[in-house]
This record gives sequence, structure tokens and C-alpha cells, in this order.
Amino acid sequence: MSKFVSKWTGPKTPSIKKKLSRRFRKEAPNKSKLNSAIKSIQIQMASVDRVLLKLKDRDNFLLKSTIRSLKSRNENKANILANELSQIRNLIRQVTSARLALEQISMRMKTITDLGDAVATLAPAVAAIRGVQDTVTTVMPQTDNSFSEISNLLSSILVDAGQSGGLQLDFKAATLDAEKILDDASTIAEKEVESKLPEIPAELSIQNTEKLNA
Repeated sequence: MSKFVSKWTGPKTPSIKKKLSRRFRKEAPNKSKLNSAIKSIQIQMASVDRVLLKLKDRDNFLLKSTIRSLKSRNENKANILANELSQIRNLIRQVTSARLALEQISMRMKTITDLGDAVATLAPAVAAIRGVQDTVTTVMPQTDNSFSEISNLLSSILVDAGQSGGLQLDFKAATLDAEKILDDASTIAEKEVESKLPEIPAELSIQNTEKLNA
């Protein structure tokens, strides 16, 4: 445990020998790695927020265009626009869910205080980050490398923590916790989209349902 505390906080007055060893050792102390990972996650959250604004602007444009087409009785165009609107809203749900999951992961990481917390928190966080990565990179392919770096950094911290304390990782529990993070985020995202975005005109919803059942 003393080794972990030393790596976590870093000595206040390091000796010359330790200063030199740190200078040539590229690996950062665990707390430094953790703070770096949290900062990287927050940067991705800001990127996701910008994408969500663009998607919502597109949603607003499509909704208004659909209503105008209905008023001019151009049902074919209205249906085409409504289908695109439905796809955009599906993306908004997915990206909102990913954003909420990132927020939950970041909040959990900020509560880490000791070795046990690190292992219990980071194991599901690594799995959840990979799930978020799959979703976000479909809309933002340029973020793939950033998410991979976050995942690798968290894995590195987890390995360090496990080696320092000799703790065994419960993969089953970690997987279940990761799934819960993603499922909870998905549920909240669904409710947010339903409550904040205007409904698609009822007549189009009825027409689309009839087509699907035909």
C-alpha cells in the first residue's frame, strides 16, 4: 500500500536520485495519469456537445421543412424529410447517451481516493469508454485515436494499481457495471430527447407506421 500511496501523491521533497530517475522514466505517477485521463474525457465531452448542437440545428431545420411540405400538401417530400428527421433523432439519442456516459465516468474517476477505488472504478470505466467510442466515432471518426489513448491510459493506471496492491480484477462485475453505465445513459438520453425535441407531426408518424405494417 505504501508503494501505491507514494506513486499516487508523489513525494513532496524528492531526492536528487529520484528526480533523475523520474526524468528518464517516461511513465507518470498514477495521480498524474488519472488527471490527464479526466482532462481528455472532458475534452471529448466538449467535442460531443458541439456535435449535438449541429445535430439539433439540423433537426430543427428538417422539422420546419417537413411542416412546410405538409402545409403545401407535398406529402412525398414531407415523408422524405420525416425519414431523415427520424435518423437525425436516432443519432441525437446515441450521441446524448455517449455524452452522459462520459460524464458518469468522469464523475466516478474524480471520486477515486485509494487503490481499491482505482481498481473498482477503472475496470468498468475502460469497458464503458470502448462502448462510447463505438458510438461517437460513427459520427466523429476523427475522435477514434483520442478515445483509444484514453482507453490505453486508463488500462495503464489499472495495471499499475493491480500490481501495486496485488488485487485480482473481477471481470464479470466490471462488465456488468460498464453495461449499467451505458444502459442508464441510454435511458436518460431517450427521456431527454423526448422531452426537449418537438414531436414529429402525427400524420407522418401514422403514415410511416402504416407503411411498416403493410
